[in-house]
Amino acid sequence: MNLRALGYFVALTERGSFSAAADACDVSQSTVSTQLKKLEDELGVELIDRSQREVKLTRAGEQVLVHAKEIG
Repeated sequence: MNLRALGYFVALTERGSFSAAADACDVSQSTVSTQLKKLEDELGVELIDRSQREVKLTRAGEQVLVHAKEIG
């Protein structure tokens, strides 16, 4: 698991958008999106409900967020 990807995930949840998370992390929006997808693939769960326009965490995403904040 990549700690940088966890940081992008936390930034995304705190800022509510991929573009704002990318700006905060000084990377491109596609980097945040790609790293989040890789993190989800590694964990075998979806962390973000992509059917919504807003950033909405899945139940698994909520659990991962708690641990990601403890690590970060």
